Amino acid sequence: MIGKKFKLFFILVFSLSSIQAEESFREYKTPQGQSFLGKAVGYEGQTIILSDKSGSMVKIPLGSLSREDQFYLVDAVKAKRIPKGMPTAPVLTSKNQPDVAISGGATGVDFSSEIMPILQERCNDCHNAPFEKDGRTLNPKAGLRFDTYDWLMKGFDGVDPVIIAGDTDASILFEVITLPPDDSMIMPPKGDPLTADQVDLFRRWILEGASEYPSGNVVASQSSTIDDSNPVASEKAVKPKSPEKAALRVGSFFAHIPVPLGVSPDEALAKAKGAKPLPGELIDFDRHVLPILEQRCNDCHHAPFDRSGRLVNPKAGLRFDSYEHVMKGNLDGPVVYANDLEKSSLYTVINLSEDDDLFMPPKGGPLDTEQIDIIKRWISEGAKPSSSPVSATVGGIPAADEPVSFTNHILPLFEERCMECHTAPYVKNSRTIKPRAGLRLDTYEWVLKGNLDGAIVSPGNHVESTLFQVITLDEDDPEIMPPKGDPLTEEQITMVKRWILEGAGEQPAATAADPNAAPKPKEEKVSLTQVNQKPSLLDMLAKRAKVPSRTQISGAEKTGALVRQLSERSPLVRAEFSSFTSEITDSALSAFGGIKNNISHLDVSRTNISDKTLLGASSYPNLTWLNARNTPVTDNGLKTLPSLQFLRYINLSGTKVTDRGMTTLAGMKDLEEIYLWNSGVSERGVAMLQKALPDTKIIAGL
Repeated sequence: MIGKKFKLFFILVFSLSSIQAEESFREYKTPQGQSFLGKAVGYEGQTIILSDKSGSMVKIPLGSLSREDQFYLVDAVKAKRIPKGMPTAPVLTSKNQPDVAISGGATGVDFSSEIMPILQERCNDCHNAPFEKDGRTLNPKAGLRFDTYDWLMKGFDGVDPVIIAGDTDASILFEVITLPPDDSMIMPPKGDPLTADQVDLFRRWILEGASEYPSGNVVASQSSTIDDSNPVASEKAVKPKSPEKAALRVGSFFAHIPVPLGVSPDEALAKAKGAKPLPGELIDFDRHVLPILEQRCNDCHHAPFDRSGRLVNPKAGLRFDSYEHVMKGNLDGPVVYANDLEKSSLYTVINLSEDDDLFMPPKGGPLDTEQIDIIKRWISEGAKPSSSPVSATVGGIPAADEPVSFTNHILPLFEERCMECHTAPYVKNSRTIKPRAGLRLDTYEWVLKGNLDGAIVSPGNHVESTLFQVITLDEDDPEIMPPKGDPLTEEQITMVKRWILEGAGEQPAATAADPNAAPKPKEEKVSLTQVNQKPSLLDMLAKRAKVPSRTQISGAEKTGALVRQLSERSPLVRAEFSSFTSEITDSALSAFGGIKNNISHLDVSRTNISDKTLLGASSYPNLTWLNARNTPVTDNGLKTLPSLQFLRYINLSGTKVTDRGMTTLAGMKDLEEIYLWNSGVSERGVAMLQKALPDTKIIAGL
């Protein structure tokens, strides 16, 4: 009898405890004030499964509920009142859930319940708030945070937005999530691309105004246009895959590697393709380390480059394209410490497990053991730069019989005296500081590229090299370079001169040049078409204007403009606004009255000028080049442009011009280049313009 009572008591206690463990119906709320009655019946990760009284169930992201509800549910999970996993009953998805569900529905896409869960799941491993790990502060990659609405809308380092409300084409975030899967810039970089439904949510949210709360301006979904019978098409919404790069056959001329003078073929081949260190051989950066970095890391850690009108900077500010940049490190400091593997984060991240968020490289699998060992040995041996096969000295002045090395002699001089103004773009006080006059001197390629007006180095001829001209001006000349501090010494000037005379190569020449020798005469190749060649347009316009005085140029620069003559004696000038562009308005151009006959190139890109400025540009009779990229100008601003009879180039990318404005440009038969990327011009408008101007280069990016 006692045994039976005990058994009944045990069953009763167990039943009561089971009832207590089950969740009851309660009212749940969203941060926007919406409420509904539901019961938590399961959870998966950060997703809660709620049931209504009819038994229908729906998945709800935890972050889409009020903070009070979030805390309640977390406590309920800890107390095991909510079971882990999906219930056996069918659960409603976004396609069949009732109106009581939190998806924007009739009011539009909701950021908190639909966009933020995607960002939390797929992006916040890299783009979260700074946090401590192993004694180091880990900052969000590229200064980009997605952990709140406000941070998402701030964009890169708080100054360069990745979301442009109402414009998916101008929104960098939408661009990178719709790239082909094999594109190095696709986001997220790990795992599968976002699904078609997820991409469509971002599209609709941006077009609806990219607001924190549903805007009420509902944009129709495109998910229904995807063929559900094709599992691949319905799962991925990305652009067509880029064609694979054709491999060159063995012995192809195009597979040939050029060998600079003074460098052995073995050295050139090793630097281009990499070489295995011989037994007992010290690790050489150029031969052994750099090829690994170029092959596995430079997709993300490259030099800045222009892509569709946008400057693409290396991720986390870290470049691996030269020894100097590897040793410089990233925004948080050095990534390589000579003789210290433990402090060298480069070595740390390549040795992490592949499922670690910080594992590098994130694509293509881990480095092989031989590659890791090369980097390990290089750091342990002192992380030294490569020794030049010709030049022995590093820094300073080479001996008279020693060829000048760009890496060992010219670049250190530029770094010491020129980089304050002519380095890569960087952020200072929340503003992007660009190199003056568009001239960068931080790599060999950038030096040869020159500035906005062309090359500054003429290999073999120092007389025609602008670089040599500006460092040899009189000390009191306002154009002398560098503008601050003492002028370069005679030895430094001679070294630059010799480098130019020796061919201005990246590698040292085979023999040293005589700095007192006359420059080699240029071989003029005259064709029949050049016999009666007319002078260039700029040469003709130069005869129509007088050289502006220093006072006139200084007056024009009072509003923040940078005004420079096209050449030392040219009366034509280039006027641009390279700093604080967001603060530049129409009034800033009123200072150009004294030089309006001298302006041949006008750059007002990224400023806040309006149609008024473009209409006023008709008063610049010698204008040949006009850049209004990323300004608020509209079709009305184009009305007076036909009066500019010498205008050959115009950039209206990122403006509000439409097909209506193209009828104005269609009558300007002398235009040679027109840029309309990310503007309001349609394919039809571009086709009409191209038909009217068949010989004009039109870049629209449609």
